[in-house]
Amino acid sequence: MMPRTLRTLALLLSVGLSAGACKKVIGDGCSASTDCSATGDRQCDLSQADGYCTLQNCDPNGCPDEALCIGFDAHAPRLERRFCMAACDVDDDCRTPEYRCVRPDARACVNTANTSGVLPSGQSCNVLIDTVSRAAGYCAPAAP
Repeated sequence: MMPRTLRTLALLLSVGLSAGACKKVIGDGCSASTDCSATGDRQCDLSQADGYCTLQNCDPNGCPDEALCIGFDAHAPRLERRFCMAACDVDDDCRTPEYRCVRPDARACVNTANTSGVLPSGQSCNVLIDTVSRAAGYCAPAAP
């Protein structure tokens, strides 16, 4: 028979391992930042459909392996925001039909903004910040 301390330790270890296996990854749905990380290193973006686990203000190549660092509104450097986004190659790589695989294209940012930095209606300027790309695109909400 196992001593009580060993049984307790074994139980805590098994609970800890099973909790770690369920850790959310970038792009998973969420309703609060604690759904994404108990340590506070990931945030839940509630402006996205069913929430979106992400890291804000990412550095080049600074996202987890399943994600890419994307610069949004890159046409206006003072407005640019960086987020880790779930990496994908095709739409089916994204979690639900509400998301699709978007390929960032820096060329779309060139000569598209007027002198005040405003893009034409319906156009976005989102670029890949990573210098080493692990995927062709990132999972983003599908346009309505």
